[in-house]
Amino acid sequence: MLFLWSQRGQVAKLYDDPLAIWREWADDVRGEPVPVGHFIPEEAPEETTRQLLDFLR
Repeated sequence: MLFLWSQRGQVAKLYDDPLAIWREWADDVRGEPVPVGHFIPEEAPEETTRQLLDFLR
C-alpha cells in the first residue's frame, strides 16, 4: 500500500508514524509526507507521479 500525506496537514500533526498504523492491516506499506497542503496530486504532481511509479515497479 502506498500512503502519502501532507506534511502540513492533520495526519502529520496527529500521528508520529502514520505508516505504523497501516502496517497493522497491510504487509507492504510505503509512503512519506509530501511538503504540500491539502490536495497532494494537484499541488505536487511530479512527486505524486514519482511515488506511484516507484511503488508500482
